[in-house]
Amino acid sequence: MSRVAVLKVADYQEKSVKEAVSRGLMLLGLSENFFKEKNVLLKPNFLAPSPIERAVCSHPVVIGETAALILEMGGIVKVGDSPGLGSVFKVAGSCGADRVLENLQVPLVSFENPVEVKYPEGRLCINFPLARPVVETDILVSIARLKTHSLTRYTGAVKNLYGCIPGKDKAALHLRYNKIENFSRMLADLLGLIKPALSIVDAVVSMEGPGPRSGNPRKTGFMVMSEDAVAADVTACRLVGIDPEQVLHLKYAGEMGRGSNLINQLDLVGDPLSEIKVKGFKQASGSITSTGFMPPFVAGFLRKCFVPKLQIIPEKCCGCGVCAERCPAEVISMGKKAYIKQDGCIQCYCCQELCPHEAVELKRRFRVLK
Repeated sequence: MSRVAVLKVADYQEKSVKEAVSRGLMLLGLSENFFKEKNVLLKPNFLAPSPIERAVCSHPVVIGETAALILEMGGIVKVGDSPGLGSVFKVAGSCGADRVLENLQVPLVSFENPVEVKYPEGRLCINFPLARPVVETDILVSIARLKTHSLTRYTGAVKNLYGCIPGKDKAALHLRYNKIENFSRMLADLLGLIKPALSIVDAVVSMEGPGPRSGNPRKTGFMVMSEDAVAADVTACRLVGIDPEQVLHLKYAGEMGRGSNLINQLDLVGDPLSEIKVKGFKQASGSITSTGFMPPFVAGFLRKCFVPKLQIIPEKCCGCGVCAERCPAEVISMGKKAYIKQDGCIQCYCCQELCPHEAVELKRRFRVLK
């Protein structure tokens, strides 16, 4: 059984968050010695520069209060990430995390230089380019923001680990594992390699709709903590009405023994789910993960017929070129506006995820087979 602490949290006041994280550690039974004299790396979700009210990044108060508690418990703390857009320092500055960390004298590190790490236990991927701080730390703590995701349906503690892969190596893996099933299996292998010691899903304010960057903030009023990242995510999904069986990286991770993805495997402690459950949480309309539980020939046919089409919104596109620079398949060309060559698109949705002007949208449509 994997223990999961479910915590009702009303707001991002320092006192509220500190009490929630402290209570979560207690409910999970983590002793004073858990972090003592250990190098602890906090891995937030720093996707791209964005003001904190947009709910794109992990909240600075959650990062700061977690870091403060670990320091009190004798840990040696760093914070790091490899953003999809911009430097880690620029992203931290945009959401206010830089000031919080400076006050705590906690260093912020950039995930730039990859270290090739072999993972013989991998079911699909047996070699990962990990950031050196990830390889060298004793303990990694995943601090995720609960958000919808147009590719994976949901992003939380497990998907947050993809940021442990530096820069362009993320795009290379998107291209190599360009079907959602294989991308999800790769994420499950990455989880097995990194093995975060603690996962925190920040859902005080979540993102619904076309996430992980262009969705809408919604107050959901809770946090989830667990030593099992899969269990934390499955619980968070249930609380906002996302079926975790359709989040393929959670499904596969459970099947691979990387964590507990079944309800009867979870030991839920803390506040009752009935007091927290969110109704009407809007999911990402472009997600194709719902075909993952179907036979492969059926899933393939449906993708060809009902492929989510990426479209540029002309009135929003300013021709900045971010989408073209970040496209793993290199099928976006730039004129005054961006143009997507549909035939070569691998539906990784990186352009939609990273466009700073929300000028890329996903539309599901029927496509007549030729």
